[in-house]
Amino acid sequence: MSKPEQDAALRCQQLEQENADLRTSLEMLRQDQEAGYHVQKRLLPLNAMEHQGFRLNYWLQPSLYLSGDFLDFWSPKPGKLLFYLADVSGHGASSAFVTILLKYIVSRYAKEDDLSPARLCTRINEELLVGGLDKHLTLVMGCLDTQTRQLTYTLGAHLPVPLMVSDGEVQELEGSGMPIGLFPGAVYKDYTCTFPEKGCLMMASDGVLEVLPGEGLEARQKEWRLRVAASGGDLESLLQRLPGEPDNWPDDVTLMTVSGF
Repeated sequence: MSKPEQDAALRCQQLEQENADLRTSLEMLRQDQEAGYHVQKRLLPLNAMEHQGFRLNYWLQPSLYLSGDFLDFWSPKPGKLLFYLADVSGHGASSAFVTILLKYIVSRYAKEDDLSPARLCTRINEELLVGGLDKHLTLVMGCLDTQTRQLTYTLGAHLPVPLMVSDGEVQELEGSGMPIGLFPGAVYKDYTCTFPEKGCLMMASDGVLEVLPGEGLEARQKEWRLRVAASGGDLESLLQRLPGEPDNWPDDVTLMTVSGF
């Protein structure tokens, strides 16, 4: 074998080894991502969970193995139901890790005597900034008094605006707020309303706006409202009204309902 042929054969062997190493690394990465997916999934509440006259339903579709969307729903004390839907900036593992931190922070501070979604958002904002994670999130968080049906909630720059469906009508939850984890000293406000008998609060991450038709944010939010109205607040019905195949959607998409029965 000539010298050029020897060099070519050696280079071929080196490329084969590099490709084998690359495949091994990709498989390890896939396994890590898959393990993270299962951890994150185990942290989610049970779907179709019922508690004290209210029911949680949700549907979460990550654009990758791991999701920057997260939600929770539980009773931190008798007569109270706390829930939230969060959308962390970015995609993948770094955003997913923030959702795990978020669950820990909320669970820790939800034990305070005077439960306030606005104060919880202030705590989350402080913790994210101190951590220096270079991540922020939007969030809708509510606390339901199951006896009086009073809903206290706060909005952390979350889009689309949550919608209350009741007796064939759809109303936006009023209010506004700043994103969480961006600005030191950000102030959040508690808003209140009465949760209607057999009403349904429909929430979603902003990924749903990316799959809806329309030019600009206002047009897509209008489309969101129309499709929620057509669904009557039913999650399965709403899913059928969203265009395209979920596996091809460009962003994480989460739909969440809290309904009375």
